[in-house]
Amino acid sequence: MLGVVILQSASHSPVVALPTGNLPLNGVTTTTTTPRHPATSTSTTVSHAGVTVLVANSSTTGGVAAGYSTVLQRAGWTLLPPVTAKAPLRATSSVYYAANKRPDADAIAASLGIPDSSVLPVSAATPVANTTGADVVLVIGSDLAAKTPPSTVPPAATTSVPKTTTTTKAHTSSTAG
Repeated sequence: MLGVVILQSASHSPVVALPTGNLPLNGVTTTTTTPRHPATSTSTTVSHAGVTVLVANSSTTGGVAAGYSTVLQRAGWTLLPPVTAKAPLRATSSVYYAANKRPDADAIAASLGIPDSSVLPVSAATPVANTTGADVVLVIGSDLAAKTPPSTVPPAATTSVPKTTTTTKAHTSSTAG
C-alpha cells in the first residue's frame, strides 16, 4: 500500500511524506519528507534614488566621469554633476562613502568591478575638492577609464557628407543635308 501522509512541521508548513520503497521492510517504511510549498525568501530593496553619488575623473581620459555618471543615473542612482579629482592622477579607481552608506558604496563598487579594498570612508584623503551632498564618491582611475564601454561615454560630434555620383550620357545629333 502506498500512501501520502500530510504532516505539520514546527513552522506549520504542510509537509508531504512519500514512501521511498514499494513494500515495507520488516514492517518499516522509509519515507522522504518534502515541503509542500518550498520556502520563499523576501528581501527589501532600497531605492538607489535616495543615494546621491559624485563621480570624479582621476585619469587622463576625458569624459569618463560624465560617462559613468550617465551609467549610474540609468541604474537609478541620484547624481551630482561630475568633477575632476585632485592631483595626482590615480592608476586605480576607488569608492568613498559617507556615514552609514557603506552598503551603497559596496553596490556601486561591485557593479563596476572595483575591489572591496578600494571602498573607503570619506575623509580628508578623499581626492575631491568638495564632497558636500554626496553619499558616495566614485573616483575613476586609469584602470576603470580604460574599461569604459564606448556606449557610456557621450559620443563626439561628427558630421558626414554623403558621397554622390553623377553619370551623364553624351548626346549626339546628326544633320542630314
